[in-house]
Amino acid sequence: MIAFNINHTDYTMLLQDLANAFDIPYSGDDFLVVPPSAGEGCIKILKLYDELQVMLADVSFKQALLTTREHSDKRYFILHFDDVYITKTAILKVDEETLQKTNTRHAVARLTSNMFVNTEELPANLHIRSIKILFNEKWLKKYLGLSADTDILQKYLLLKTESFDMEQLDHEYLRLMEEIWSVQQDDPVQNIFIQNRVTLLIERFFIRLHDKSNLLEGRFNLTDEEVKRLIEVEQLLVNDFTEPPPTIDEFSRLVSMSSTKLKKSFKGIYGDSIYAYYQKIRMQKAKELLLSGKYNVNETAEAIGYHNTSNFIMAFKKQFDISPGEVVAT
Repeated sequence: MIAFNINHTDYTMLLQDLANAFDIPYSGDDFLVVPPSAGEGCIKILKLYDELQVMLADVSFKQALLTTREHSDKRYFILHFDDVYITKTAILKVDEETLQKTNTRHAVARLTSNMFVNTEELPANLHIRSIKILFNEKWLKKYLGLSADTDILQKYLLLKTESFDMEQLDHEYLRLMEEIWSVQQDDPVQNIFIQNRVTLLIERFFIRLHDKSNLLEGRFNLTDEEVKRLIEVEQLLVNDFTEPPPTIDEFSRLVSMSSTKLKKSFKGIYGDSIYAYYQKIRMQKAKELLLSGKYNVNETAEAIGYHNTSNFIMAFKKQFDISPGEVVAT
């Protein structure tokens, strides 16, 4: 395993140190190609606005990787857009809290800060496809009109590991990410195009974070512990579509909350009843699989727990007003 401590606020320096850690030749042009001896893929660094840096990674390493980003008094933030298929276990830590993921697609947008120690333990040969955007408090305030002390932002960051699955990558996120990756390295206007798409990614994340303000600001007379329990319910609900979700009574026992309060609070925060939300996210997942081009209709139905493809097709048409076959054909 390669242990890699990150204390960088400059992605070029981070790329140089990463190349050294894996003994990969690096020319210093903000573009790293991983040779077959170390893995495969590439990492690209872009510096766009003042104080805004972007790292594009489409890479896998033959050795396991342990990264630790230490706490620092000089505040900065990283907005992650990660789409990773985890087979072997990956471990994510924020201070004393730990989250393990196995046999799942980790496709989420999340914001981290160096106000906590962040650690990621990634298995060997894990295909990492991500866009990471680094900015400081000055940039946050200037371009988004927010400060690091904004209540919504503080409450989100304090959720630590609970925030990791709060914002799933939907079709719009994935589309923007794919457009960024489709830009050729030698395109003379690539930075202008990528700057536009990166801006859209950032704006979308913070707009949707603001939409979750009811949850983060506690407008439903819920304690912090109850909010965490509801987030746990949402995570359990959409974590694995190949198995039926727990019943309301099972959820109630798991989170020590009455079924009446659970149903009312969940709908108030997430906007749908528990199982309506489950079905909505399930269908969004199906659409993502179809749009990836890697799954046909039957495979998609099976991947989200349908044993009868006809039932899946009817549910999909009800959700999107289009058949899954038409999505595959586009």
